[in-house]
Amino acid sequence: MPFLTSQISPRGPIVRAAIMLTVARKEMLASAGQTIPTPQTIQALIDTGASISGVDPTILSALGLTPTGTAEVVSATSAGAGVSVPTYDVRIGIFAARQGDLHFISEAVQVTATSFASSGYQALIGTDILSKCILHYNGADGHFTLAY
Repeated sequence: MPFLTSQISPRGPIVRAAIMLTVARKEMLASAGQTIPTPQTIQALIDTGASISGVDPTILSALGLTPTGTAEVVSATSAGAGVSVPTYDVRIGIFAARQGDLHFISEAVQVTATSFASSGYQALIGTDILSKCILHYNGADGHFTLAY
């Protein structure tokens, strides 16, 4: 099982990830003779408190995606009330320690469009992705390991 071990940054456990089109979307674009957008390499925060992953709208826009649905999101900033946000179908890849190696690529998942403009990362990896992984968070040593 491939794994990644990294330091916990002041912002939390951050991984290099890629947001990419679903296989179905790539096939549709190819059959129409259209250009297939390049996967977007980003920084993503591992967030065990998020049940659905979120991606910054600028990344979704760069992939030429349109919403495929909506989700009710409750967060610490929504005072317990659900906020309706658009969802998009993507695949999420997580890079290994070696430059350029994608070791984990999800099946198609719905992600929310969530702005992370001032956070230093462009996505949250929620339990929808983490449920396929093993996460060991060692705060005492300041490291985390993600196996997938």
